[in-house]
Formats: sequence, C-alpha cells, structure tokens
Amino acid sequence: MQLSIITPTHNRLNFLKETVASVQRSVTHPLDLSVQHVVHDCGSTDGTHSWLERDEAAAQLVKVFSNEKKNPGLARNEAIAHAEGEFLMPLDDDDVLLQRTAHHFVYALTQESPQSDWVVSDFLRMDEEGRYLPGEDYYGWRFGSVREMLQAIFSASHFIQGNVCYRRALFDRVGGYDANLSMAEDLDLYVRFLLDGQMPRYVPMISHLHRMHRSNLSKVVDKDHYNDDMTRLYEKYAPELRRHGVELHLIA
Repeated sequence: MQLSIITPTHNRLNFLKETVASVQRSVTHPLDLSVQHVVHDCGSTDGTHSWLERDEAAAQLVKVFSNEKKNPGLARNEAIAHAEGEFLMPLDDDDVLLQRTAHHFVYALTQESPQSDWVVSDFLRMDEEGRYLPGEDYYGWRFGSVREMLQAIFSASHFIQGNVCYRRALFDRVGGYDANLSMAEDLDLYVRFLLDGQMPRYVPMISHLHRMHRSNLSKVVDKDHYNDDMTRLYEKYAPELRRHGVELHLIA
C-alpha cells in the first residue's frame, strides 16, 4: 500500500523544511505501507527550487516545478498527477505531520472501515515559532447523515481543514480540486465527496500541527469574505443541496 502526501509550496522554505522532515519521520509499522511525499514548488523565489534539487533531505521527494504561483486547487491537482499512492493526504507547506498519522489514517481505511473512502481527524494549532496555542484545538465531529454534515457546513458551524485522508478513486470520481478557486478549494472538494454519498469516518487522533502566522491565507477571511465564499459554494451545488434539504445560513 502507498500513501501520497501532497504539498504545494510558494516562498515558505523555512517552514517547508520542517514539513518535509515531519513526513520523513512517519512510522507506519506494522502496516505494509510506504509514504510518498510530493512537493510542488510554484514559482518560489526564496531558494526553495535550489533546496529541492540539491539538499539531501529533499532527495527522497517527488518534486514538481512550476514557473509561477498557482491557485491551490490547480497546484494540488498537478502534484497529484505525479502521485502513485492509492491514498492521498493534503499537507500544507507550513504544517507539521505527527509520526503516526499515516499509519492511523490508512489503518482506519483498510482495517477498521474498509468500506469508507475518506477519513477526518483532529489537529492542533501552533504559533509561528511552533508553540502550542491553548484553546485553539480543532476537533472533528461525528455526523449521522450526509444531509446533517452538509447543513453544518452551510450553517457556518463546521469546516474541514487539512485533517483529511481519502482514496485516490474517490478523488478521481468527483473530478479533483476546482483549479479555478483561490480559496475554499478543499471544502469544495469535500462537499463533492458528500454529494457523492460518501460520509467520512472520524478517527479520534491528532493528525498535524497547523501553524498560524502572518502570511496564513485564512487571516484575510473575515465574516464578509466567508459569507461570499459560502454563497458561491452553495450556488455552485444548489440543485443537489436543495434535493438534500440543505439551506444556506450565513454569519449575521
């Protein structure tokens, strides 16, 4: 079995080194599981390209190079085109993976719940220097139905961010990431997972440490931006969502 971890990057070399190191410290025993790390450098100008080509730590990576910065969905799609794993996991270039995450995700998909096509978990937040931020934990929810989970998403009470692993077959079936989206491309994909009738299995573990820093894309998302993103997302899938009885409730 193989898990491919997907990391697009742009001008975050110092963080990227920690991300790569964390993946390389994955412990998958006793599963017969290999971990492949695909890093897609999207036009970095901070020495990332040179590091990826020359550093010993980067020698084990599958490397994809583009000349310009790209929308995150497009960057991930192009990285996944080079992935060999039957399981996929996105990991941002500023986050740190825990050692047993690969094992626990794939174990859940193959041993505990082989009928499931994707799994979700918890994660912790840390500051720019890697210090734990108390009271900022993300915890996954258990839902009883596709409709219940979709309604939570479109009521601004639940989101999913990087704490996900899914089968390549499901990703291909729903058409991959929307390459035109500059924000919420991951949530867009997960909405299509749900509309395909696939409920995630919740795995009660910490998957990664999510770094909060000055250049986080989410820092520019205020209430109005969030409402705009959710409105566009709802309108994109409105017929299917309405068939499920899902309504849009924006943040007041």
